Amino acid sequence: MPWILGGCGCLVLLLLIAAIASYAAYRAKKKVAEVASEMQSALASITPTPAASASKASSPRTAGTKTYTNVKDKLPAKLQPHFVAFSFDYPASFVLQPQGEINFVKVEQYTSAGPGNTSENFAVGSASFSMPSMPGGLDLFGSVLYDQLLDQLGEQFARGFHNYKEVKKVNETVSGIKCRAALFEADLNDSGKTMIYGKTIVVHPPGKDKGVTIIMLATSLDPDIDSPADLGVKGETAEILRSFRML
Repeated sequence: MPWILGGCGCLVLLLLIAAIASYAAYRAKKKVAEVASEMQSALASITPTPAASASKASSPRTAGTKTYTNVKDKLPAKLQPHFVAFSFDYPASFVLQPQGEINFVKVEQYTSAGPGNTSENFAVGSASFSMPSMPGGLDLFGSVLYDQLLDQLGEQFARGFHNYKEVKKVNETVSGIKCRAALFEADLNDSGKTMIYGKTIVVHPPGKDKGVTIIMLATSLDPDIDSPADLGVKGETAEILRSFRML
């Protein structure tokens, strides 16, 4: 009898976990399409000139850094309801892109060929979903919700990038927060066979309704980046990601 009762107890527990996971996934799915839509500006054209695509071109390096702090009152009205406080430092060689109504911010570094020839860029948009409020919820269900969101974002990228391919999903820690990231690659479909390397990170603080989605992109024109795994680890994006703080 104890073994039978024990078996029934385990079955009930497993069913309970499955039910909660399904409910959490349902809650997250309602937000996924909205978040994916908000990140489409990261697909902005980064086509290099034919001359620049022939080989790796060193990007200009400028001493010093600048700090970006997300301020609600400075955002377009459309973005203010999604406001999340964060800041990061970026090299002076990066250019702060004009404020749009999709991303909170985007900074980009060009190759020596100038604007239109991306070396690396770093964009931050919104992300929101509800985690189940129970001990261990993040560990049990977090990867399910994060991966679902990352898959939806991947579908957006696949429609915008030639030969898009997800390489893998990995765990990340940003600003002390456990996160999930997707690594991907594509190409510019140009004569120089320029590759695009990308990394998407969902940063969602436990117990909060809102977080952010970080998208890092680089091309094979960047001398420091040879694969998606290098983003946030090597090159200038590594410095930016290390400085990123949720406030």
